[in-house]
Amino acid sequence: MFASLLPLVLVWQNPAPQGTPPPPSPPPAEAKQSATPPAGAPAGAPTGAPQVVVNLDDRSGKTTADELTKALKTANSMSEKNRALEAVATSSHKLLVKPLATVIETDKSLVIRKRAAELLANQPAAEANAMARGLLRKLNAQPTVQADLVRVIAKTGYEPAHWADLDGLFERQYATDRVGLQEAILDLVAEHKERRALPMLIRNLDEPAAENVEDAANPPAEYWEARWKAWSAWRGKVKEALFAVTGQRFSTASEAKAWLEKNGGKKK
Repeated sequence: MFASLLPLVLVWQNPAPQGTPPPPSPPPAEAKQSATPPAGAPAGAPTGAPQVVVNLDDRSGKTTADELTKALKTANSMSEKNRALEAVATSSHKLLVKPLATVIETDKSLVIRKRAAELLANQPAAEANAMARGLLRKLNAQPTVQADLVRVIAKTGYEPAHWADLDGLFERQYATDRVGLQEAILDLVAEHKERRALPMLIRNLDEPAAENVEDAANPPAEYWEARWKAWSAWRGKVKEALFAVTGQRFSTASEAKAWLEKNGGKKK
């Protein structure tokens, strides 16, 4: 199935370090399950039973989107913004994508932005996925928000072609504030068995260490310390992602490369 993976074994070099009021009740419609917390619950609270997200018709969708936009524009506090978002927590329509994206991109509160990203994942897949990928590119210096956007992409019809928007994010920098983003990428790779991620997975399987400490091109000790701390946080996820893609368990990068060279990436 994965014979096309053989060329990937040619790119195992370590990455170079880089710089551091509620809407009216909608008419009966098709519904879907969501793990959205109940209205009024703080972001990140246990969700209990999943809520039913209702796919609004176009008339209700426009009304709901207009009311959300107005409520967010006039909100003077974090609690008012949260109430505005919770008012649409069980609603899904393409017209809600834009106002939610505006919150994700511009709001000063990280809590509010994260909640908006959670609700973006409830919207129609095509529109939500495209918006999340666009925001991922724009919010390049905000890894915490990028992590939420990766989860949206994973949930809203991820396709292999979307890897181009993710490739390079994992290894762009190793820092504490990027661990959540790296973990979200690893979860996506495992869930969708993304074979294009194999070189990145193998480069980050072993404990990081300089190959030649005497080499003038070797990154400084601070780089290896930061990389080791990140690796220690998500190394288990790297192994699980490799297993999801190949069906094999590997302890070292050399084992993984040898298996891929022999099997051409075939999952067994």
